[in-house]
Amino acid sequence: MTTNTNIPEPDPVWDYCQIWDSLQKIKAKIDVALEFMSEQEYASLYSDQEIKKLLAPASNKLIEIVNDVLIDDKE
Repeated sequence: MTTNTNIPEPDPVWDYCQIWDSLQKIKAKIDVALEFMSEQEYASLYSDQEIKKLLAPASNKLIEIVNDVLIDDKE
């Protein structure tokens, strides 16, 4: 698996700058969860709970962005 870590910083006046920053923070939380998962030899209740704990804030923020920040084309 490869990841693209060569993403340039956006111009602060760019319309999507705040969303981009939020998505980068979400991605960082996902990366931490993936790293934790890669260190687990077997799935367990403990590891599942830890992964959920790591991903819940990212999930909540992503849902907020999708539902509340991005413009709904039905409006």
